[in-house]
Amino acid sequence: RGVARARGMPARDEDARVKSHNRGGASSTSREGGATREGDGAREGEKRSAEPKRRAKSTKRAKRERVLAHLSVKSSGVVTPATKAALAFADADEADHCETPFRAYRDVEPFLFNLAKAMKKEKKTLRIYDPYYCEGSMVAHLNALGFENVYNRNEDFYEKVATKSTPEFDVLVTNPPYSGDHFKRILSYCRDSNKPWLLLLPNFVCRKSYYAPSIGDAAKPLFLIPDDAKPYRYWAPGRQGHEIRAKGTTPFETFWYIEFAGVLDAQQQRAWWLKKYAAHSSCSVPALDEALPQQQRLQKRPNPKVRAMLKGAQKSTTTTTGVYFDPAKAKARKKKRARDF
Repeated sequence: RGVARARGMPARDEDARVKSHNRGGASSTSREGGATREGDGAREGEKRSAEPKRRAKSTKRAKRERVLAHLSVKSSGVVTPATKAALAFADADEADHCETPFRAYRDVEPFLFNLAKAMKKEKKTLRIYDPYYCEGSMVAHLNALGFENVYNRNEDFYEKVATKSTPEFDVLVTNPPYSGDHFKRILSYCRDSNKPWLLLLPNFVCRKSYYAPSIGDAAKPLFLIPDDAKPYRYWAPGRQGHEIRAKGTTPFETFWYIEFAGVLDAQQQRAWWLKKYAAHSSCSVPALDEALPQQQRLQKRPNPKVRAMLKGAQKSTTTTTGVYFDPAKAKARKKKRARDF
């Protein structure tokens, strides 16, 4: 204070200047602290706003993984036995006794998955009925894909129909016998059930005169068609010369006939499948108003005499008018499509 007075500054003014300086320092510090808090708050706000986006991405990724999970399942681990089991029905044709490959069930998993969702069920509780028994491996195949409630037993389906004792089900999935009038009978049963159905049938069935009346006017099935260069290969137990493993056979070009029976819209399901699965599948799903692909057109099988002559001459049983699968022709068609594309 003595120095301040010597310079002509009153003590009161000096005290006021010091206090003012101290207040100014405190105010500056306060502003800096406030700015820091505001910056921290802005960052916290950004984190909070980004969190829903991260959660949404995580949820979307989880859904996509769940939808495509079945593609990683390569096999059920069950192999069709070489020997044929005793059957509870006596009118079965020996040639009808074939089992559907796992791959065929994996191809239709997306549609079964959507049917379960539409019915507000989980995959494991969806009731699937296959009325035609062979060796029962289809149960294991569908179990491996997450469908645990599958009914496929060694019993006479037609007797069950006659006695009205067929099981309750949500969807029918089967590969029926090819002989006799089995196609017509199962199609009529599906129509009368008013339930969704997935039938694995030869390419010519949809062009038979009985087809449209059997399924009814309301039915508009989708066709899920495997690559003609990689057709479904069926496994036939009990064939002579195949005592170690069941015989693999591809007697006809076959594809899935899929009817949703009002539970789902067929056109919407096709659009959904094209968006989600087309890139991961070798199958195709033509539009409802599209003609079937060239390789699926109706063809006529040679009569037994002609087949015997061809076999005796060691020639291929595939002819220009046959329905048998011809690998060479399938590859040629595939190359031509690739060139055209």
